Amino acid sequence: MPADTRSLSPLLAIFRFLLPYRARLLAAGGALAFTAGAKLFLGRGIQLLLDEGFGGGTSTDPRNAISVIIVIAGAMALGTFLRFYLVSWLGERVSADIRKAVFDNIIRLNPGFFETNRSGEIMSRLTTNTSLNIKSGPSHFGSKVASLPICDFSL
Repeated sequence: MPADTRSLSPLLAIFRFLLPYRARLLAAGGALAFTAGAKLFLGRGIQLLLDEGFGGGTSTDPRNAISVIIVIAGAMALGTFLRFYLVSWLGERVSADIRKAVFDNIIRLNPGFFETNRSGEIMSRLTTNTSLNIKSGPSHFGSKVASLPICDFSL
């Protein structure tokens, strides 16, 4: 396998399409960090339930501990929703911008290009490739990155 096919440098070209959406990108990163933090606090909520809820002397201690776990779970749900929404939105916008840039480039090509290449096949490939990128990339990437802090900090 040639060395240039394993290079990640072609992905750097995508970052210029992300630049117009810096605020949304930062918001998605913030939602990711918030969700990861909430996942880490869930362990603390369970510890609170076991130590003070079941080991405490009053009947309100378990209710308080369960309330804390419910609040943490709600925070996780809100953070996960925001992260998924923002990452999906970014994926759609970046994909649309890439598609527009490619179509604009195709329109500027010399007519001789279309004599040797079938334009319908080119457009079909572009549409299929961008659709696959939308469906596979952004949503799965965010969930994988969200799991990293748990692996690091739980040890």
